[in-house]
Amino acid sequence: MPASPGSAQQPESMTSRQESAEEEVKESRAARERERQQWEEEERQRKIDERQQAEKERLEAERRSLYAELEGMDYDLLSLVDYPTDHEIYAAKRARTLWFIALGSALFLFLASLLSLTSPWVGGIAGGIAFVLWLTHGAGMMSYFPSLNRYPMLVNQRKKLKRELIEYIRNIEGRLGYIHRIYPLVEFNPRLGTRRFKRLALMSKEHTLLANLRTLQDTKSYYEFMVEALKAYQELLQKEKEDAFVQSMDFDPDVLEEQAQEHEEQKNEPEEPAEQEKQAASQDNPSLIPPKN
Repeated sequence: MPASPGSAQQPESMTSRQESAEEEVKESRAARERERQQWEEEERQRKIDERQQAEKERLEAERRSLYAELEGMDYDLLSLVDYPTDHEIYAAKRARTLWFIALGSALFLFLASLLSLTSPWVGGIAGGIAFVLWLTHGAGMMSYFPSLNRYPMLVNQRKKLKRELIEYIRNIEGRLGYIHRIYPLVEFNPRLGTRRFKRLALMSKEHTLLANLRTLQDTKSYYEFMVEALKAYQELLQKEKEDAFVQSMDFDPDVLEEQAQEHEEQKNEPEEPAEQEKQAASQDNPSLIPPKN
């Protein structure tokens, strides 16, 4: 028997519904998969942001601890306050040389008197002088004559201060370098942005700073950098105190500034009509008009 049109359309509708149901299932699975991937991407990005924020906070805390070390620096040693000058070294060396010349001359005259080359009384006086000069050195009496034993003391003091300064800077710089890690303080002190300070920071980053500290001018630049960095750190602390004070008050500084500007404008507005009235009164009153020549 021939199939009826209704029986032929029924399987087609069933297959279409099945196909539509399968498509809906696929779409729902795809939507869930997209949501899962989006959630995973958001979680991954959130974890990355958290790690970056934690690393930023760690670096900031480490940098603040380095900033705080500026207040405990031995600036007397960095500035070489007790370092002997060349003039002091020269004066001490000249006094020591004169002492040796005087001792040698007295001994020469004494020996010459023994050989009957000079009169005995000259030799006696020279011998007494030589004995006194020898006592100032051999018997430890040179401590009563600072100008005589000052030269070796100043030379040893120079060597000691240089050695202590280099060792102190080596301890400050460490393995990671100190100057280039506190260089962000240039934001609060523009003087740190000069060329010689940039050069010091670059050498600190490249771990070649100690090898380039050869002269007193180089150590002086290092000391000046520390002083300027300390000023920048104090400026940072002052700024934080001011910001904390403003935040602790119940007002907005921008609103206050706008109100101050409005008050200034309102204060200046009534002055203009008063000036115009004054000018008009001066024009009406002939007594206020200066006479013509």
